[in-house]
Amino acid sequence: MVSTLAKSILLTISLLISFLNTSFAISEAESTKVRMLINLMDYIAKDYKMAVNNGEVVNEFEFSEMTELSGSAISFYTELVNSQTITEDEHTLAELKALQRLITEKKDFIAVKESADQVKQAIIGLDLVSLAPSTWPNFSRGKSLFEAECASCHGLSGAGDGAAGVGLSPSPTKLNDPEIMHGISPLQAFNTITLGIEGTAMRAFTELSSEEIWDLSFYILQLQYGKLTDEPMSAKHKIDLNQLATLSNEDLLSQDPTLDVKLLRTTIPAANDDHIEIARNLLKDSENALRAGSLEKATTSALAAYLKGVEPIEPRIKASDNKLFEELESAMLGVRTLIKSNPSEQEITAGFSVAYAALDEAELLLGEADRGLFMTAALTFSILIREALEAFFVILAILSILQSVNAKTAIRYVHGGWITAIVFGLIGWFFAGYLMQWDAQSRELMEGVIALFAVSVLLYLGFWMHGKSNASKWKAFVEDRVKGLLSKNNMIGLASFSFLVVFREAFESVIFVSSLTLDGNPDSNTGVLLGVIVSAIVLFGFAWSMLRWFKKMPITKVFLYSTYVVLALAFILAGQGIHAIQEGGYLNISSIPLNLKWPLIGLYPTYETILTQLMVFGLIVFLWKLSARKLARAQSLLKALD
Repeated sequence: MVSTLAKSILLTISLLISFLNTSFAISEAESTKVRMLINLMDYIAKDYKMAVNNGEVVNEFEFSEMTELSGSAISFYTELVNSQTITEDEHTLAELKALQRLITEKKDFIAVKESADQVKQAIIGLDLVSLAPSTWPNFSRGKSLFEAECASCHGLSGAGDGAAGVGLSPSPTKLNDPEIMHGISPLQAFNTITLGIEGTAMRAFTELSSEEIWDLSFYILQLQYGKLTDEPMSAKHKIDLNQLATLSNEDLLSQDPTLDVKLLRTTIPAANDDHIEIARNLLKDSENALRAGSLEKATTSALAAYLKGVEPIEPRIKASDNKLFEELESAMLGVRTLIKSNPSEQEITAGFSVAYAALDEAELLLGEADRGLFMTAALTFSILIREALEAFFVILAILSILQSVNAKTAIRYVHGGWITAIVFGLIGWFFAGYLMQWDAQSRELMEGVIALFAVSVLLYLGFWMHGKSNASKWKAFVEDRVKGLLSKNNMIGLASFSFLVVFREAFESVIFVSSLTLDGNPDSNTGVLLGVIVSAIVLFGFAWSMLRWFKKMPITKVFLYSTYVVLALAFILAGQGIHAIQEGGYLNISSIPLNLKWPLIGLYPTYETILTQLMVFGLIVFLWKLSARKLARAQSLLKALD
C-alpha cells in the first residue's frame, strides 16, 4: 500500500465525521433559540385568551407580555436566518408578522391561536431539534424526578401547594388542573423545563439529561388524572409517540374526538404495535397528501413511514419471516416510486393497499411472537452474523495477506483497528437511546457513504493484490517490496480502514440489537448477551480456521483468492451503499419492471443500484485485463533478463 492510502483513509474519516456532525446537528445556542421559538408559539396560543376578550384588554400585564413575546419571536427567527441555521421562508416570516399584528390589534383568540400554531408547525417541520423521546418514557423515573426537583414548589400532587412555592409571583402552575393541562403538550413541558421561564421562579434544569426531561414531562401530564398505579398498564395506542409528545389533549381530540386521552397519557403501548402504527399513520398522511396533489408532503411522509415505522422492526420481521420482510420493504419502496409516477386514483388505492396489507401481516406476526430468552438470543445472533459478514471477509482477506508475508506489526495494527471499532460499538450500546435519536435517515446516509468509500479502497486493494499474485522470485519480492510498503503511515492506513469497515457494521448492530430490549421483557437483555457470545464464538472460530487454512496455502494462491474476495465485496457494497442512500431519501428510486432482489449480493430492483454495480463490474473487468497485461510484460522482461 502506498502512503497516500493511509492519508486518504484518515482524511475521509475526518471529513465524514465532520460532515455528519455539521449536517445533522446545530449548536446548543441555536438549538435553544429554536426551542424558544416553538415554546413562544405554544405560550401565546395558550395564554392570549387571558390578555384579550372580545377585542378588549382584560389584563394589561398579560397583553404587554403577549406583545413583547410576539416581537421576540420575530427576533429569534431573524437570528436563526442570519446564523444560517435555517433558510428564510417568506411565508413563515409573514405569518410571524401577522401574528404580531393580530395581537396588537386585539383580534380574537382563535385567530391568534391558529396563527401561532402555523408558525410552530413550520418550525417543527424543519426538523432541527428532537421533538419526541427516542423510546417510550419511564413514568416511574419521571415521578421520582418530579418529587426531587418539582414537588417543593408544585406540591406532590401538582396542586401548586409546595412549601417553597408560597409567596411566589406568579404562583406555581397547578399541574393537576385538567383545564390548564388540556392545552399543554409534553413537548411544551420539555421546552419549559429545558429553558425555564424568564422573570419567574421557574429555572432551566440544565443538569438533567434530555431523556430525564422527557420522563418528567410525560409524568407531569399524568397529574391531572389523580393518583395512578406505580406500574403503568399496557394498551393498544391509536397514535404514535411523536404525536403524543408534540400534541396537547386539546389538539389530539380536535383531530379525533373518539380518542381516550387518559389511556394514551397513562399507559405504555402494547408490545410491537407502536412502530406498525407509526408506519400506518404516516402512510395515511402520504396517501391523503398524494390525493390532494401535494407531492412533496406525500414523499416526505412515505419516507418517514419507512424510516420511523418499518426500519426499527426490520430485524425482528426478517428473523421470523424473511419473505414477509422482503414484501414489506418492496411495498414501502413501491409507494415512493408510485408517488413520482403521476398515478390515477385507482393506482393510488392499489399501491397503498399493498403496503397496508404488508403492515397488517407484520403486525400479526409480531403480535403472535412470544419472544423469550432463546428467541431473543436467536434474533441477536442472526443480526450480528448478517451485519458482520462483509466486514469479516474484508478483515480476513487483509490478515491472510499480512500473515503470508509474516508482517506481524501490520497484523497488530489491523487487529487494533477492528478491536477499536468493536469497543466503540460496546460503548455505543450504553448510549443506544442517543444513537436512536439520531434519525434513521442520517444513519442510512452514514452507512451508504462508508460503503461507497469502502468500494474504492477495496478496488485499489484488490488490484494491488492481483498484481502480486503471479510475482516471480517471491522471497526477493517479499523482502524488497511488500515489507517495504508496510511503513508506519501505511499501517495506520490499514488500521483506519479496518476500523471503518467494522465500525459501519458495529453501529448498525447496536441500533438493531438495542431495539430487541425495548419491549420490557426481563429476559431480553440476557437473550441479547447470549446471542452476542454465541455469534462471537462462531465468528472467531471460523476466522481461526480460515487463517490456518490460508497459512498452509502457497502465497500466490493466498493473494489470488484474497483478490477474488475483496473484489466481490466491492461489487456487493456498491449495491448496498446506493440502496442505503436511497432508503435515507437522498437518492431517487427508479424501479425496474422485474423484481430482481438479492440483498446478499447487493442486488436491488432499482436502476440506480443495478447501474452502479454494472459500472463497478465493468471497472473490475477493465482493470483485471489491464493488470494481466502488465503482469505478462513484467514476466517477459524477467525472462529476457534471465
